Amino acid sequence: MEQNDRTQRLSDTPQAENREKLARIYMTAVTVLGALFVAAGFFQLEVPWSFSILLLLALFLLITESSAIPVWKGAITLGFPLIFSIDLLFGLPVALITYAVVVAFIHQMRRRTPSIVAFNPAQLVISLAAGKWAALTLTGSWVTLPDSLGGILAYATIYTVVFYLVNHLLVDVLLWLRPQPFPLHQFGQKLVLESAGMLFSIFYLGLFFLLGDQNRGDVVDIFSFFFFFSPLVGIALIGSSNFKLRREKERLEGLVTISEELNRHIPDRDWLSGMEEHLQKLFEFDALSIWIKKDGEWRNELDRGVGIVMPDEKEINRIAEETKELTAVMSVDRDPVLKSLLHSSIRSAVICPMTENGEIGGLILVARRRPQETRPDELKVVKALANQLEVVTRGRTLMIEREQRMILEERNRIAREIHDGIAQSVAGTVMQLEAARRKAEEGSDGCLETMNHVLPGLRKSLTEIRESIYALRPFPTDARGLFKAVKEETDRVKRENPALKFHFTWEEAPELAPQIEKLVYNTFKESVQNAIKHAGAEEITIAGAPESDGSFRLRIADDGRGFLLRDALMKSRNGRHFGILNMNEEAAKADAVLQIDSRPGEGTAIELHIPGDEEGRDDSA
Repeated sequence: MEQNDRTQRLSDTPQAENREKLARIYMTAVTVLGALFVAAGFFQLEVPWSFSILLLLALFLLITESSAIPVWKGAITLGFPLIFSIDLLFGLPVALITYAVVVAFIHQMRRRTPSIVAFNPAQLVISLAAGKWAALTLTGSWVTLPDSLGGILAYATIYTVVFYLVNHLLVDVLLWLRPQPFPLHQFGQKLVLESAGMLFSIFYLGLFFLLGDQNRGDVVDIFSFFFFFSPLVGIALIGSSNFKLRREKERLEGLVTISEELNRHIPDRDWLSGMEEHLQKLFEFDALSIWIKKDGEWRNELDRGVGIVMPDEKEINRIAEETKELTAVMSVDRDPVLKSLLHSSIRSAVICPMTENGEIGGLILVARRRPQETRPDELKVVKALANQLEVVTRGRTLMIEREQRMILEERNRIAREIHDGIAQSVAGTVMQLEAARRKAEEGSDGCLETMNHVLPGLRKSLTEIRESIYALRPFPTDARGLFKAVKEETDRVKRENPALKFHFTWEEAPELAPQIEKLVYNTFKESVQNAIKHAGAEEITIAGAPESDGSFRLRIADDGRGFLLRDALMKSRNGRHFGILNMNEEAAKADAVLQIDSRPGEGTAIELHIPGDEEGRDDSA
């Protein structure tokens, strides 16, 4: 299955690489066009009439472009009213150069790839120039801007709408060219975000011109721009903080959910299946592999991604040898070792080893199709995921060791029982049969008497063998469920004891853990056997029902001779069967309550109370 998946990815990879190549060509074309606009701006550049106002607006632009405002399921920036004001006050060349420098600086500080550092400023510069051209053309304002408030508002509205439309289109074309899926609902979500930013910009610019029209003739200095745009910057900062908090909340919820899913599926073979849908909440990736080393061999436990060929076992082993700590590679082409090990479809990667007893016992590989810098917060989340997987892996190892130890103990127990029970009985029978044979050969009397004495022992040994075989079978509740197991055992006891009267009532129990079902079944079976073998009961009542608080109650009552609980406990301590003492100990292990009510001559009633979830939580609190 894994080989078929790898083959399918190999067949998908050329198409994905071709689309990625087209996307890179498109980014280069946009970058070159944007660079031409900026270069043209330098040739037409005039000395700003106020460097203080320009620096203030550029600083505010830097803050707003660095701060994303959460809207619905995404985010927008609020820098357009500022760049529009720079264009209005100092001309388009100054606005183009300022916009390009500020955005490039932001991406450089965030350590984005050179292609992103160049493409995003170029995209915004082209959008700004397109918006300016459309506004001048449609309002006929190539010579001077409109004097009326309505005219200038129309100019600003056209400018803003065209800017956002062109910016939206340039990004969408890139998303459609890339091999990653870009479904219609994501396009709609992005359109809503862009529209929200556009409407906010139109509103703020309208407010800008409205207040300017009312204060016409007053001196407009740096303080006027500071006080007018300070709320915009404040909204951007508050919104950005809110966005980061929401992002961290989503990551925390994702980690908690993954932790719960991992703990729930620890015993399962496909133990990582529950965490797949939550991984995208933690960090961005195009493909992800999780490898675990078991008995010296690497096993792929999770492999997700389309159009990217992830490493196989041999390559992972070499990567583990070369990578001893968390490593983020912005461009695989710059790392000769990883470039030789990873498929050409992987352009950037995060490799996080998982250690166990000081040795690498696992590996998380996060792969992306494009060179991309991994943010520090994403690296922390990858490391947190690795730590969680380390804990779960140790838990799985301990569970496997415990199961193996239990199997060994069970084998030893069976061996002891066979040696001390069946083997001794059969050995004694063989000796008696040999003695009978000698008597028969000598013609002595007593041969028939010996045979009659041996047969009951043989029958007893046969019964013990059958009981041992039955004990080795899967537990009845595992094979058939609690209700069917109890019902079938009751029917079997009825057939073997036709004179015994049974009253059986059972309501479907809530979903109980396997060990709890075994406890209920063992308590039921031991109670019925005691009622038949030791109490001489003629009637037995069996009832099982859930309670209103989510708990479950089992009741076994008989009309037998009854007993003193103290005497029964003493006998149970000296016995080797699942007696009353053992029933009570097993109930205590499961946080259940076993109640026994019995008096000589008055029968016996045994109740087992299994607490529900709510009750268990209250007790633990």
